[in-house]
Amino acid sequence: MMDAKTLSMLQNQQNLQNAKRSGKTGTRLLDDAENNVGNATELAPEILPAGMLFTVNKQPAPPRLLNLTAESKAGQSVTVVMTAARKGDTSGNAGPVTGIIEFGNGTQNTAIEFDIPIGPYTGTFQGVTPGTQPQDSGTVIQVPTGIIRARSRYDDAYVTPELGGYAFGGPGSAAFPLPAGAGPFAPVYRPHNLPPAPLQIKAFANYFGRHHSKLYKTLYLYTGSATSPVVFAEGVAPCFYSIPPFAKSIQIIRLPNTSSMDLVLSDQIANEPYTITTGPSPVIEITGNQNTFSLKSTGNADTVALVKVVFEIGF
Repeated sequence: MMDAKTLSMLQNQQNLQNAKRSGKTGTRLLDDAENNVGNATELAPEILPAGMLFTVNKQPAPPRLLNLTAESKAGQSVTVVMTAARKGDTSGNAGPVTGIIEFGNGTQNTAIEFDIPIGPYTGTFQGVTPGTQPQDSGTVIQVPTGIIRARSRYDDAYVTPELGGYAFGGPGSAAFPLPAGAGPFAPVYRPHNLPPAPLQIKAFANYFGRHHSKLYKTLYLYTGSATSPVVFAEGVAPCFYSIPPFAKSIQIIRLPNTSSMDLVLSDQIANEPYTITTGPSPVIEITGNQNTFSLKSTGNADTVALVKVVFEIGF
Protein backbone atom coordinates (compact mmCIF):
# COMPACT_ATOMS: atom_id res chain seq x y z
CA MET A 1 0.00 0.00 0.00
CA MET A 2 1.36 3.43 -0.95
CA ASP A 3 2.28 5.70 1.96
CA ALA A 4 0.67 9.13 2.31
CA LYS A 5 3.85 11.08 1.50
CA THR A 6 4.46 9.25 -1.77
CA LEU A 7 0.79 9.55 -2.72
CA SER A 8 0.88 13.33 -2.10
CA MET A 9 4.02 13.68 -4.21
CA LEU A 10 2.45 11.76 -7.10
CA GLN A 11 -0.71 13.86 -6.89
CA ASN A 12 1.35 17.07 -7.01
CA GLN A 13 3.22 15.79 -10.05
CA GLN A 14 -0.04 14.88 -11.76
CA ASN A 15 -1.53 18.31 -11.02
CA LEU A 16 1.51 20.03 -12.50
CA GLN A 17 1.34 17.81 -15.60
CA ASN A 18 -2.36 18.63 -16.00
CA ALA A 19 -1.55 22.33 -15.79
CA LYS A 20 1.24 22.03 -18.35
CA ARG A 21 -1.04 20.14 -20.73
CA SER A 22 -3.36 23.15 -20.57
CA GLY A 23 -0.47 25.43 -21.48
CA LYS A 24 -0.12 26.69 -17.91
CA THR A 25 2.81 26.75 -15.56
CA GLY A 26 1.40 28.58 -12.52
CA THR A 27 0.26 26.80 -9.40
CA ARG A 28 -2.51 29.33 -8.66
CA LEU A 29 -5.15 30.67 -11.03
CA LEU A 30 -3.83 34.20 -11.33
CA ASP A 31 -0.21 33.09 -11.73
CA ASP A 32 -1.00 32.85 -15.44
CA ALA A 33 0.16 35.51 -17.89
CA GLU A 34 -1.31 38.94 -17.16
CA ASN A 35 -3.16 39.15 -20.48
CA ASN A 36 -4.99 35.95 -19.57
CA VAL A 37 -6.39 37.40 -16.34
CA GLY A 38 -8.23 40.09 -18.30
CA ASN A 39 -9.10 39.86 -21.97
CA ALA A 40 -11.34 41.35 -24.68
CA THR A 41 -12.69 40.15 -28.00
CA GLU A 42 -15.13 41.05 -30.74
CA LEU A 43 -18.24 38.86 -30.67
CA ALA A 44 -19.77 38.24 -34.09
CA PRO A 45 -23.52 37.63 -34.47
CA GLU A 46 -24.95 34.62 -36.27
CA ILE A 47 -26.16 35.68 -39.70
CA LEU A 48 -28.80 33.28 -40.96
CA PRO A 49 -28.91 32.11 -44.58
CA ALA A 50 -31.53 33.64 -46.84
CA GLY A 51 -34.98 32.26 -46.03
CA MET A 52 -33.98 30.92 -42.60
CA LEU A 53 -35.78 32.85 -39.85
CA PHE A 54 -34.35 31.21 -36.69
CA THR A 55 -32.27 28.30 -35.40
CA VAL A 56 -32.60 25.89 -32.47
CA ASN A 57 -28.86 25.16 -32.52
CA LYS A 58 -26.59 27.25 -30.33
CA GLN A 59 -23.87 29.07 -32.18
CA PRO A 60 -20.42 27.59 -31.42
CA ALA A 61 -18.82 29.71 -28.71
CA PRO A 62 -15.72 31.68 -29.77
CA PRO A 63 -12.27 31.03 -28.24
CA ARG A 64 -12.02 31.38 -24.48
CA LEU A 65 -11.67 34.89 -23.08
CA LEU A 66 -10.15 33.41 -19.93
CA ASN A 67 -8.33 30.08 -19.66
CA LEU A 68 -6.86 29.76 -16.18
CA THR A 69 -5.64 26.57 -14.52
CA ALA A 70 -4.31 25.98 -11.00
CA GLU A 71 -3.14 22.97 -9.06
CA SER A 72 -6.14 21.28 -7.49
CA LYS A 73 -5.08 22.10 -3.94
CA ALA A 74 -4.81 25.80 -4.89
CA GLY A 75 -8.48 26.08 -5.85
CA GLN A 76 -10.41 28.89 -4.15
CA SER A 77 -13.27 31.35 -4.56
CA VAL A 78 -12.80 33.39 -7.74
CA THR A 79 -14.83 36.34 -9.01
CA VAL A 80 -15.28 36.79 -12.77
CA VAL A 81 -16.66 39.94 -14.40
CA MET A 82 -17.97 39.75 -17.98
CA THR A 83 -19.11 42.82 -19.91
CA ALA A 84 -20.71 43.67 -23.26
CA ALA A 85 -20.79 46.91 -25.26
CA ARG A 86 -21.74 48.01 -28.72
CA LYS A 87 -18.88 48.97 -30.99
CA GLY A 88 -18.59 52.59 -32.08
CA ASP A 89 -19.92 53.61 -35.50
CA THR A 90 -21.74 50.29 -36.09
CA SER A 91 -25.26 49.68 -37.36
CA GLY A 92 -27.71 46.87 -36.71
CA ASN A 93 -29.64 45.53 -33.72
CA ALA A 94 -27.68 43.93 -30.89
CA GLY A 95 -27.99 41.03 -28.42
CA PRO A 96 -28.86 38.88 -26.65
CA VAL A 97 -25.48 37.74 -25.29
CA THR A 98 -24.86 34.66 -23.12
CA GLY A 99 -21.85 34.31 -20.85
CA ILE A 100 -20.46 30.83 -20.18
CA ILE A 101 -18.21 29.97 -17.24
CA GLU A 102 -16.62 26.52 -17.00
CA PHE A 103 -15.37 25.78 -13.48
CA GLY A 104 -14.35 22.83 -11.34
CA ASN A 105 -11.32 21.13 -9.84
CA GLY A 106 -9.15 18.10 -10.47
CA THR A 107 -10.40 16.22 -13.52
CA GLN A 108 -14.04 17.37 -13.22
CA ASN A 109 -15.72 20.57 -14.31
CA THR A 110 -19.15 21.93 -15.17
CA ALA A 111 -20.57 25.05 -16.81
CA ILE A 112 -23.07 27.79 -16.05
CA GLU A 113 -24.75 30.15 -18.53
CA PHE A 114 -26.11 33.65 -17.85
CA ASP A 115 -27.17 36.89 -19.54
CA ILE A 116 -24.62 39.64 -20.25
CA PRO A 117 -26.55 42.91 -20.71
CA ILE A 118 -25.24 45.43 -23.25
CA GLY A 119 -24.09 48.81 -21.94
CA PRO A 120 -25.41 52.33 -22.68
CA TYR A 121 -24.78 54.07 -25.99
CA THR A 122 -26.04 57.03 -28.01
CA GLY A 123 -28.06 56.26 -31.12
CA THR A 124 -31.04 54.06 -31.95
CA PHE A 125 -31.88 50.37 -31.62
CA GLN A 126 -30.37 49.96 -35.08
CA GLY A 127 -27.11 51.84 -34.73
CA VAL A 128 -24.58 53.89 -32.76
CA THR A 129 -24.24 57.62 -33.39
CA PRO A 130 -20.93 58.25 -35.24
CA GLY A 131 -18.19 59.69 -33.06
CA THR A 132 -19.68 58.47 -29.76
CA GLN A 133 -18.22 55.85 -27.42
CA PRO A 134 -20.51 53.08 -26.11
CA GLN A 135 -20.06 51.94 -22.50
CA ASP A 136 -19.84 48.51 -20.90
CA SER A 137 -22.49 46.77 -18.87
CA GLY A 138 -22.15 43.30 -17.50
CA THR A 139 -22.47 40.67 -14.83
CA VAL A 140 -20.45 39.36 -11.90
CA ILE A 141 -20.22 35.72 -10.85
CA GLN A 142 -18.28 34.06 -8.03
CA VAL A 143 -17.37 30.36 -8.20
CA PRO A 144 -15.28 27.97 -6.05
CA THR A 145 -12.81 26.51 -8.51
CA GLY A 146 -9.33 25.46 -9.56
CA ILE A 147 -9.96 26.26 -13.24
CA ILE A 148 -11.73 29.10 -15.08
CA ARG A 149 -12.82 29.02 -18.70
CA ALA A 150 -14.81 32.10 -19.75
CA ARG A 151 -16.62 32.30 -23.09
CA SER A 152 -19.46 34.31 -24.62
CA ARG A 153 -22.07 33.43 -27.23
CA TYR A 154 -24.22 35.61 -29.48
CA ASP A 155 -27.81 34.28 -29.36
CA ASP A 156 -29.36 36.71 -31.86
CA ALA A 157 -30.74 33.86 -34.01
CA TYR A 158 -31.35 31.23 -31.31
CA VAL A 159 -34.83 30.15 -30.24
CA THR A 160 -34.90 27.86 -27.19
CA PRO A 161 -36.30 24.50 -28.33
CA GLU A 162 -38.88 22.45 -26.51
CA LEU A 163 -37.85 19.13 -24.96
CA GLY A 164 -38.59 17.51 -28.32
CA GLY A 165 -35.84 19.58 -29.97
CA TYR A 166 -38.07 21.86 -32.08
CA ALA A 167 -39.11 25.49 -31.67
CA PHE A 168 -42.71 26.32 -30.88
CA GLY A 169 -44.41 26.99 -34.21
CA GLY A 170 -41.49 25.57 -36.21
CA PRO A 171 -41.10 22.27 -38.06
CA GLY A 172 -41.81 19.37 -35.68
CA SER A 173 -44.19 21.45 -33.57
CA ALA A 174 -47.89 20.51 -33.51
CA ALA A 175 -48.57 24.24 -34.00
CA PHE A 176 -46.65 24.26 -37.32
CA PRO A 177 -47.30 26.02 -39.56
CA LEU A 178 -48.42 29.21 -37.85
CA PRO A 179 -50.45 31.75 -39.86
CA ALA A 180 -48.46 33.45 -42.62
CA GLY A 181 -46.25 36.22 -41.23
CA ALA A 182 -46.82 35.21 -37.58
CA GLY A 183 -43.43 33.61 -36.91
CA PRO A 184 -41.52 32.15 -35.27
CA PHE A 185 -38.61 34.54 -35.80
CA ALA A 186 -35.17 34.85 -34.28
CA PRO A 187 -35.09 37.09 -31.17
CA VAL A 188 -33.33 39.92 -33.06
CA TYR A 189 -32.97 39.27 -36.76
CA ARG A 190 -35.74 40.02 -39.25
CA PRO A 191 -35.42 39.87 -43.04
CA HIS A 192 -36.46 43.53 -43.29
CA ASN A 193 -34.00 44.75 -40.60
CA LEU A 194 -30.27 45.33 -40.68
CA PRO A 195 -28.17 42.30 -39.69
CA PRO A 196 -27.16 42.27 -36.00
CA ALA A 197 -24.07 44.29 -35.09
CA PRO A 198 -20.84 42.86 -33.60
CA LEU A 199 -20.16 43.54 -29.91
CA GLN A 200 -17.15 44.13 -27.70
CA ILE A 201 -16.89 41.52 -24.90
CA LYS A 202 -14.52 41.65 -21.91
CA ALA A 203 -13.75 39.25 -19.07
CA PHE A 204 -11.44 39.53 -16.06
CA ALA A 205 -10.96 37.62 -12.84
CA ASN A 206 -9.68 38.13 -9.32
CA TYR A 207 -9.71 36.30 -6.01
CA PHE A 208 -12.46 36.55 -3.40
CA GLY A 209 -14.97 39.40 -3.65
CA ARG A 210 -18.21 40.11 -1.86
CA HIS A 211 -20.72 41.20 -4.47
CA HIS A 212 -24.50 41.38 -4.25
CA SER A 213 -25.47 41.60 -7.92
CA LYS A 214 -27.94 39.07 -9.30
CA LEU A 215 -27.39 36.77 -12.26
CA TYR A 216 -30.08 35.94 -14.83
CA LYS A 217 -30.62 33.69 -17.84
CA THR A 218 -33.31 34.50 -20.39
CA LEU A 219 -34.84 31.89 -22.69
CA TYR A 220 -36.57 33.22 -25.81
CA LEU A 221 -39.37 30.73 -26.50
CA TYR A 222 -41.32 32.59 -29.18
CA THR A 223 -40.92 35.85 -31.07
CA GLY A 224 -43.73 36.57 -33.51
CA SER A 225 -45.60 39.40 -35.17
CA ALA A 226 -47.43 41.95 -33.04
CA THR A 227 -50.14 42.10 -35.71
CA SER A 228 -50.65 38.32 -35.76
CA PRO A 229 -50.56 36.91 -32.19
CA VAL A 230 -51.10 33.18 -31.73
CA VAL A 231 -52.23 30.69 -29.09
CA PHE A 232 -49.10 29.36 -27.33
CA ALA A 233 -49.81 25.62 -27.19
CA GLU A 234 -49.07 22.37 -29.03
CA GLY A 235 -52.63 21.78 -30.14
CA VAL A 236 -54.33 21.38 -26.78
CA ALA A 237 -51.12 20.38 -24.96
CA PRO A 238 -48.59 22.70 -23.27
CA CYS A 239 -45.03 23.29 -24.47
CA PHE A 240 -42.35 21.56 -22.34
CA TYR A 241 -38.87 22.95 -21.59
CA SER A 242 -35.85 22.30 -19.36
CA ILE A 243 -35.00 24.58 -16.46
CA PRO A 244 -31.46 26.01 -16.85
CA PRO A 245 -28.69 24.83 -14.48
CA PHE A 246 -28.58 26.53 -11.07
CA ALA A 247 -31.90 28.37 -11.58
CA LYS A 248 -33.51 29.77 -8.42
CA SER A 249 -36.66 31.48 -9.74
CA ILE A 250 -38.73 31.85 -12.91
CA GLN A 251 -40.66 34.76 -14.41
CA ILE A 252 -42.86 34.53 -17.52
CA ILE A 253 -42.77 37.58 -19.81
CA ARG A 254 -45.38 37.67 -22.57
CA LEU A 255 -46.77 40.29 -24.93
CA PRO A 256 -49.41 41.40 -24.58
CA ASN A 257 -49.40 40.96 -20.82
CA THR A 258 -53.19 40.90 -20.83
CA SER A 259 -52.95 37.27 -21.97
CA SER A 260 -53.23 34.58 -19.31
CA MET A 261 -50.80 31.63 -19.30
CA ASP A 262 -50.62 28.35 -17.38
CA LEU A 263 -47.22 27.39 -15.94
CA VAL A 264 -46.34 24.03 -14.39
CA LEU A 265 -43.03 23.35 -12.59
CA SER A 266 -42.15 19.66 -12.38
CA ASP A 267 -39.60 17.19 -11.04
CA GLN A 268 -41.27 14.46 -13.16
CA ILE A 269 -42.88 13.05 -10.02
CA ALA A 270 -45.08 15.90 -8.81
CA ASN A 271 -46.31 19.01 -10.62
CA GLU A 272 -46.80 22.50 -9.20
CA PRO A 273 -49.26 24.57 -11.29
CA TYR A 274 -49.53 28.35 -11.53
CA THR A 275 -51.74 30.64 -13.59
CA ILE A 276 -50.10 33.86 -14.79
CA THR A 277 -53.07 36.21 -15.03
CA THR A 278 -53.24 39.59 -16.74
CA GLY A 279 -50.73 42.25 -15.75
CA PRO A 280 -47.11 42.03 -14.60
CA SER A 281 -45.75 38.52 -14.09
CA PRO A 282 -44.80 37.32 -10.60
CA VAL A 283 -41.38 35.89 -9.76
CA ILE A 284 -41.89 32.26 -8.74
CA GLU A 285 -39.36 30.30 -6.67
CA ILE A 286 -37.93 27.08 -8.09
CA THR A 287 -37.65 24.50 -5.31
CA GLY A 288 -36.39 21.01 -4.63
CA ASN A 289 -35.74 18.78 -7.64
CA GLN A 290 -37.80 20.77 -10.15
CA ASN A 291 -35.99 20.59 -13.50
CA THR A 292 -38.63 21.11 -16.21
CA PHE A 293 -41.53 23.45 -16.84
CA SER A 294 -44.50 23.55 -19.18
CA LEU A 295 -46.29 26.62 -20.50
CA LYS A 296 -49.45 27.27 -22.53
CA SER A 297 -52.03 29.93 -23.19
CA THR A 298 -54.91 29.52 -20.73
CA GLY A 299 -57.57 29.85 -23.44
CA ASN A 300 -57.99 30.44 -27.16
CA ALA A 301 -58.40 34.18 -26.55
CA ASP A 302 -55.03 34.40 -24.76
CA THR A 303 -52.89 34.98 -27.83
CA VAL A 304 -49.29 36.20 -27.66
CA ALA A 305 -46.71 37.78 -29.97
CA LEU A 306 -43.73 37.12 -27.68
CA VAL A 307 -42.88 34.71 -24.87
CA LYS A 308 -39.63 34.75 -22.95
CA VAL A 309 -38.75 33.28 -19.57
CA VAL A 310 -36.28 34.89 -17.14
CA PHE A 311 -34.51 32.80 -14.51
CA GLU A 312 -32.43 34.03 -11.61
CA ILE A 313 -29.20 32.01 -11.53
CA GLY A 314 -27.20 31.43 -8.38
CA PHE A 315 -25.69 29.04 -5.83
